Amino acid sequence: MNIGLISINMYTKGLNFACPLHTFAFQQFLRDNGVETTIIDYKPVYYGNFDLRHPADFYERLCAHRERTGNLDRIDELRSKRDGYRALYHEREVRYDKFQKFIDEHYVKTDACYDSDLLEVRDPGFDCYICVTDVIWKKEPQKGFDRGFFLASKAMEGKKKIAYAASRGVFFAENEHDEEQFFGYLSDIDYIGVREESLKDYIEDHMDKDVSLVLDPVMLNDRSLYDDMAVKPEEGGYLFVYYVMEQAEDTLEQAAAYARAHNLKIVEATDRPIPQGKLSKYKDLDVTYRYDIGIEEWLGYFKYADVVFTNSFHASCFSILFEKEFYVGSRNGDKVTNVLKQFGLENRRFNKDTNLLDPPLAPIDYETVGAILRAKRQESSDFILNAIHNLEDAEKEPIDYRALKKRVTYPILYNTKLKKELFTWDYPEDKGVVKKLKSGSFEFVPTNAEMSNTGKSHLAENHFALKGWRFKGWNVRVKIDNRWFWLMEDGSLQLKDKKSAEDGKARALLGDGAALPFVDVGHIDVAVAEGVWEQTLSTRIKRKLRHMLKHR
Repeated sequence: MNIGLISINMYTKGLNFACPLHTFAFQQFLRDNGVETTIIDYKPVYYGNFDLRHPADFYERLCAHRERTGNLDRIDELRSKRDGYRALYHEREVRYDKFQKFIDEHYVKTDACYDSDLLEVRDPGFDCYICVTDVIWKKEPQKGFDRGFFLASKAMEGKKKIAYAASRGVFFAENEHDEEQFFGYLSDIDYIGVREESLKDYIEDHMDKDVSLVLDPVMLNDRSLYDDMAVKPEEGGYLFVYYVMEQAEDTLEQAAAYARAHNLKIVEATDRPIPQGKLSKYKDLDVTYRYDIGIEEWLGYFKYADVVFTNSFHASCFSILFEKEFYVGSRNGDKVTNVLKQFGLENRRFNKDTNLLDPPLAPIDYETVGAILRAKRQESSDFILNAIHNLEDAEKEPIDYRALKKRVTYPILYNTKLKKELFTWDYPEDKGVVKKLKSGSFEFVPTNAEMSNTGKSHLAENHFALKGWRFKGWNVRVKIDNRWFWLMEDGSLQLKDKKSAEDGKARALLGDGAALPFVDVGHIDVAVAEGVWEQTLSTRIKRKLRHMLKHR
């Protein structure tokens, strides 16, 4: 069975250390158990055109565009990221290069890079897909659920499917449609293992499906895997503080107080673009801030630390694996709470008012924790290996994917394509508005632009006119998530930036009021009908005469 793994790996905007690690750990665990897999090089739907090595340049362009257009929503946050990454420009390059080197050395992955759009039109060629861990089942702002992470893309239809250690993060369903879509995607997954108990309960309360609670992939392996990788830091006698996502003020303040009381240096690391770090303000402490480290160095800081302070789920996991004394600050969601509860370590949580010094907490009983870890590791191993074994010779229950896609709806716009100032139109005011775009073309935005993907929705009649030109029909392009595709004559889709002549295909030319064909994809964000025009015979003759007279 040819197995493809899809996960958050390289493409995290903050270059989160755990993401490449948990994917590597999962592939390594399966390999050690005789299961060969390939990691799909996959960019999440939210990734867009982000510049992972030079995020300062990305945010520079974004801020400039926002300021130029007057869209100042979240502008202070965006400027802060721009300035932070600008100050860390070289360090970010170093960090990125170390991440890429780790992936190049440790991953067995696809040569091609995929995203949610391409998985609707290109098949990576696997018999079985496994979506692997972390917050992959959340609803992304403006984008919705990432079908790739739900194994719900067209390329995965009819294939065997497993979810391992999936998480939804701070999940909420805005409406019934969200829940219907969420559970619709899960209904096609053969075996589901999740990381948080709350997600297990949520699914089982809404579906007739057994869900297993499993460990994060980094905990499937014995610590010896990470011992061999960890790079010993130059610093000694230090407290390691690692924080993610939120501001983590309680974690930082408690770490500073603990370091003072125990005469420890501090090594500070984060996934946030914070020049000099946050603890540099404490002049009485010996603080080293490391933004330019790679994954092996990050592991080393856990392995050789005297104590760890964090608000991170994976930092908690590695503290347990390396048997460290550690303390965990506030964090949104329940994933940190869940892992501490699993190992009976709830007392390691604190807030800004907790007194960690008097009386001090008793050392962690790692003999007891180790016994729990071995038992849960066995349960998790049994789940994934049995799921793979059971699917090898199993027949996939057929699903009418076409019927599901017919529920897709999307708005449509009508564009002149030609950039001519002399265009006229007579669209009724109650039917929509006509706008002139920056490109110079004109676009009709219908009041009721909603189309259904049934093959029965009809294009609006054209009311644009241009003297000397005849309207021939419409070429239609659709944006699935982030990419545009032309609707071709044979019913297929072709990337907009690819020329039709490359494969001999022609774009579909739809007549005025024609029915829009069914599009065999799981989502359409928007469609644009572009007018196709040709000059009238009299206009062509006049142009030819003018040309002849000019060159007599």
